[in-house]
Amino acid sequence: MDEIKTGAAISEDASVYEPVRHSPARRSRTRWARLAVISAVIAVAVWLATPWVIARFTTVHINDARIAARVVTISSETAGRVTAIPVMVGDVVNKDDLIAAFDRESSQTQLDAVLSKLAATDAQLSELQARKVLLDKQLSARRDAAQAGIAAAEANHEASLAVLTNARTRHQRAIKLAQQNITSQQTLDEARAALDTASQQERAAFAAIENARASLAIVEADAEQLNVLESQIASLLAERSGTEADRSLKEIDLAHRTISARFDGIVDATFVDVGEYVASGTRIAMYHAPDDVWIDANVKETEFGRIHLGSRASITVDAFPGRTFDGEVIGMGGAATSQLALLPSPNPSGNFTKVTQRLPIRVEIDTDGTMLRPGMMVEVYVDVTD
Repeated sequence: MDEIKTGAAISEDASVYEPVRHSPARRSRTRWARLAVISAVIAVAVWLATPWVIARFTTVHINDARIAARVVTISSETAGRVTAIPVMVGDVVNKDDLIAAFDRESSQTQLDAVLSKLAATDAQLSELQARKVLLDKQLSARRDAAQAGIAAAEANHEASLAVLTNARTRHQRAIKLAQQNITSQQTLDEARAALDTASQQERAAFAAIENARASLAIVEADAEQLNVLESQIASLLAERSGTEADRSLKEIDLAHRTISARFDGIVDATFVDVGEYVASGTRIAMYHAPDDVWIDANVKETEFGRIHLGSRASITVDAFPGRTFDGEVIGMGGAATSQLALLPSPNPSGNFTKVTQRLPIRVEIDTDGTMLRPGMMVEVYVDVTD
């Protein structure tokens, strides 16, 4: 009985492990199903890879790019204590809006002192100029009087010469008549006395001319006072010029006590608070013009030659997913970024590993009214088909 049961068990096990035989039609359907699945997978792969392959030949993709702008750092041009900072990060400022103000008391006091000195100098100048005018008038009158005195003395001298000539002639005639005993000795003495008188009068007239000329010389000597006054006026004018320059410096320093925006923009950062004392050159704030933005990108040197000025570009901004912006290449760098690094990497050891370098390009972007902030990461797709 045991043998019969063992044989039956072996018979059942053999029936279990017996291979299942399928018909040829069923095997054909399975083969075609596999081919259909493989074909579908290949079609989907080709459909997905086709845009990537096309993009490899028609565009240059750059992911090392950021929004850039003309970010202006405002610094103090004078030393002083901050009295007002009416802006904060993110504020919109218009041109000439106040950004910071500094203590004006000391600068105003210094300016007032310079203005007082300038007023005193102007008063001295006015006094010297008035003295010069008065002295010039006095000298002119004295000069005219001296010249008139010389003319009168010369005329008197001419008259005395005529009288002297007449007296000399009469004296000579009296001598001849006295020698001929025609006239008396008294007449001869009178003629000699008249001649002596005329001679003295001529000398007196000549002395009057010299005196008048001396008076004119004195007037001309006094005219040197005009030169002294002119020197004093010139010295005061030079001093006034220095004071004017000092006043300009004080006014500039006072004007620098307030800092205003030079253009419409957005405040990016502030670095000081009210009450702080800052030195000249201290950073106060940073701001930029929101409408004047562009893209600075670094492209591989192997793809740099495919790009040229005017190439169109499509741009995606990480901050605005799903949106695409239009752009245009407006600048191409003249050196690789490695040459512009603060610490270049020379190769003195001779161990060389070739690394693909990157060159900067600048892309103009049409913001389409969107507020793009400097530093935002973007991806650029440059069309190189044209």
